[in-house]
Amino acid sequence: MWVCEPFADDPSYFSKRMFGGLAIYVFDKMQMVFMESPGDFEWKGEVFDFEIWNGLMVCTSREFHESLKQDFSYLVNHPVLGKWLYLPMTDESFESTAEGVAEAIVRGDERIGIIPGQKKRPKKKTSKKAK
Repeated sequence: MWVCEPFADDPSYFSKRMFGGLAIYVFDKMQMVFMESPGDFEWKGEVFDFEIWNGLMVCTSREFHESLKQDFSYLVNHPVLGKWLYLPMTDESFESTAEGVAEAIVRGDERIGIIPGQKKRPKKKTSKKAK
């Protein structure tokens, strides 16, 4: 895939199927997911002006959304997977923005990428002992 060229030779790079798309892993993190499923504009009764499963999802945490959107102004919050940012494939800046995200990954931008399988642990419940 053309956007993966900057890190394709890195030994940590691999891809695998996920959500009907292709997840890209590099530097021990899931960095992005490419989706190619045109035609779906609706989620839970809300209609969007872009196809919600046809583009590039950038794996990140909500705390980094605003700073990433400042650097990559065409990214939007994904309507279904709100923890990730999204670049619709039909966006006029798709190629240049996707290349910019790939370059940020190569530079080790800590705002991009998640460690797979890590979830926040629920807080332990404390029980009051009967006296």
